[in-house]
Amino acid sequence: MKTLPEQHLRPSSATPVRHVLTGMELSVSELTALLDKAAYIKNNPANYRQSLSGKTLAMIFEKPSFRTRLSFSLAIQTMGGIAIESVSNTRKSEEPADMARVLNGYVDVIMVRTHDDQLLREMAAYARIPIINGLSALHHPCQILADLLTLKEHYGRLDGLTLTYIGDGNNILHSLMLLAPQTGMTIHYCCPTNHQPNQDIVAQARSRHYEAIRCFTTPEEAVHHAHAVYTDVWTSMGFEASNGERDFTGFQVNESLMAKARPEAVFLHCMPMERGQEVSRSLPDSPCSLIFQQSENRMHVQKALLCFLQHPETG
Repeated sequence: MKTLPEQHLRPSSATPVRHVLTGMELSVSELTALLDKAAYIKNNPANYRQSLSGKTLAMIFEKPSFRTRLSFSLAIQTMGGIAIESVSNTRKSEEPADMARVLNGYVDVIMVRTHDDQLLREMAAYARIPIINGLSALHHPCQILADLLTLKEHYGRLDGLTLTYIGDGNNILHSLMLLAPQTGMTIHYCCPTNHQPNQDIVAQARSRHYEAIRCFTTPEEAVHHAHAVYTDVWTSMGFEASNGERDFTGFQVNESLMAKARPEAVFLHCMPMERGQEVSRSLPDSPCSLIFQQSENRMHVQKALLCFLQHPETG
């Protein structure tokens, strides 16, 4: 079980600079407005071709990336800005605080994809420009924003929906528990005994929305009444040595499991995926799958997020 520093259990305090490290920095009204903005930008891209003209995004990767790199690069470039990529093993090459202070003088916003949540907090303490968590060991707020947009597009609402997560209790589940209940959703989850989510984050989420988060002992029970069934790879990048595939026997999301959810239930996956492991080979291509809509929506929610952080007065 990963440990969590006590100071990480609280939303960031208000500061002149807005960061998005966990997603909890966003108020309920800001979260709702951000999703509405993303949907509008998606449907009216021509209106935003110069919205970030002259702005520069620095992208720092400690973890390899495909969707995160492309979606953030295209998000700012299609709104008139530029993206600069740096592949870095940050702690070995430079202190996070020093890197943040260097970037203060170079760019307008920083996106970091890292194994190290403490690194994000250290950079944020010294950054005079916004920092976005592109993915960390404990949190994946940008992905969950895309997931929420996808579900809202499909169902026309979020309030009253139930999402069931099956598999490794990782950053996806953490961010789902923290963010989705703020929209009126219920989160059910079922994870193997040795792959439960971080209990400090579970406690934080339940302290805010206790009735909206439920743990189940079998996937079949968990998906009952689900509007969406979500899974992720059994072996998260960077934690390969700690995961045993045998622990996940019976946790594959497949057509048989989907049949136990609501008839209209949809399938979600943040990708990359391993067909034949956490998901059957055919389910991602079935009519109930929204995974490629999810993937596209990463770019649109990140456009809205960049606009919000650069122009907080107008979003």
